Amino acid sequence: MPQTLLKSNSTRVKQVLMVTGAYFPEISGAGLQCKSLIGEAAGDRLSFAVVTTSRDRRLPFRDRVDGVAVYRLPVSRFGSLVTFAVWLPRLAYILFKELLGIDIIHLHGLSRKSYLFIAFGFLFRKTVLLKITSMGEDDPVSIERAGGLRKAFFRLANFYISPSPALIESCRGSGMPQDKLMYLPNGVDCRRFRPVGKAEKLKLRGQLGLPEDSLIVLFSGHFSQDKRPHLLARAWSGIKMKGVSLVFVGSSSADSYEVSPEVVAAVNEVAAQENLPGKFIRVQWSGRMENYYQASDIFVLPSVREGMPNVLLEAMATGLACAATRLEGITDILFEGSCGKLFEADDLQGLRNILQELAENHTLREEIGAKARQKAHEEYGLEKVAKAYRDFIFSI
Repeated sequence: MPQTLLKSNSTRVKQVLMVTGAYFPEISGAGLQCKSLIGEAAGDRLSFAVVTTSRDRRLPFRDRVDGVAVYRLPVSRFGSLVTFAVWLPRLAYILFKELLGIDIIHLHGLSRKSYLFIAFGFLFRKTVLLKITSMGEDDPVSIERAGGLRKAFFRLANFYISPSPALIESCRGSGMPQDKLMYLPNGVDCRRFRPVGKAEKLKLRGQLGLPEDSLIVLFSGHFSQDKRPHLLARAWSGIKMKGVSLVFVGSSSADSYEVSPEVVAAVNEVAAQENLPGKFIRVQWSGRMENYYQASDIFVLPSVREGMPNVLLEAMATGLACAATRLEGITDILFEGSCGKLFEADDLQGLRNILQELAENHTLREEIGAKARQKAHEEYGLEKVAKAYRDFIFSI
């Protein structure tokens, strides 16, 4: 696996402006990863501020989350022109309040909003870091195919951060200069996401309203086409074993732009069936996500597109037996050393067979979970990732 270790003797305080698509209390994988990284990497020599888009108009423009300044740009339902008109005074405030004093603009993914901050970086001579988030979205090959403004602004970034070996290879294959590329996997807080004993597991199930006498299969994510929760629901509904419950934690609200009504309908269709293997439980979202992992036995990631999935790292760190879609250079890397079970994209029967095998074999679940915990701790621990990030920041 590629490694990047950079050192610097600089003692000057550096200021980083993080730009994300969503930030706490609104939920996205990139936003949560950004929040975790800030919490671990911030210190006397490194400070952060955040700019994010927001769909919840009740949230304030200027805010502080865990002591970090957060600025929100509302997304309007009335189209791009209205959105931009609302943004103008806020962008002016951000420009003079933050941008003129910061050293680095760190973009989490490439969206139309990113174009503005790349332009600001170019005009005001700020270093621009672009984190590539997923294959098929903002990797160099997809960007080249898109062409136009997307390609032009992508090339204006000074450095590129890739969270997975697959994305690293895509960058190298595109001819990106090595000195502009850094490998930095997503990190997981192994102190927060940790295994618990049987007594604590049962206590958590009681607190969360989960069945205490059931084997629990967990999914966490939006009800989107990419996440494929309906595939998991269908696979679970057909296993030949009783006492296996399915818990979905994630947004199925139509207010979320990532949620697909067709996926919600497909999941509802399964939930309405008779003679299911166990209870089917849905939770919109929880700030106690670690407790849902700790209360569960199996975690499934049926996604067809990912960069470096936070939820899978969290489940592994908690010591769960995990199953995931085979995504080259992503989940297959995470599961090296028999740390989990892989199935092909949209392979209903393949996923069903894995669920059946894991449900029936407690010893296998224990073995896989222990290896997953060790790998998450040794290779993706948040402390290690944050240190590598700090070293990189102070080297540029």
